[in-house]
Amino acid sequence: MWPTIDRARRRLGGWSAVPGDPSPTRPVPAAVETRESADSPPEDVVIILRGPEVHRLREALLHTLGGAIERPDTPHRIEHALSLVLARHAAPGRARVLRRPAGVSSPESWEIHLDGVDRPTATAVREAGRTGRLAR
Repeated sequence: MWPTIDRARRRLGGWSAVPGDPSPTRPVPAAVETRESADSPPEDVVIILRGPEVHRLREALLHTLGGAIERPDTPHRIEHALSLVLARHAAPGRARVLRRPAGVSSPESWEIHLDGVDRPTATAVREAGRTGRLAR
């Protein structure tokens, strides 16, 4: 039972329980995270973004893809732009975008579903929502 809780804590918060350590939570060292991400199999990721984060993701996609896309202001256009980014970098996976609620309403959230992607791709999309730059 405890290993499952430790795994959940590590996945949700970026914390890890180290055997013999009196404190059950400690940050995961960067070297461990990089080694883990390089060897990790494709995974399904859901990223929930709010208004300002979606705006930064749109700007990152426009900057990365230039004139190859229309302004990514609908779920379908963002999905298409993310698919182009995955194809350009030969990254595995598929993107799906949902807007919650589906109609024009506030507050809203956008669900970015990345199915079968590698960890660096998921991290790059998540960071694009935070910083406005798509590092890949």
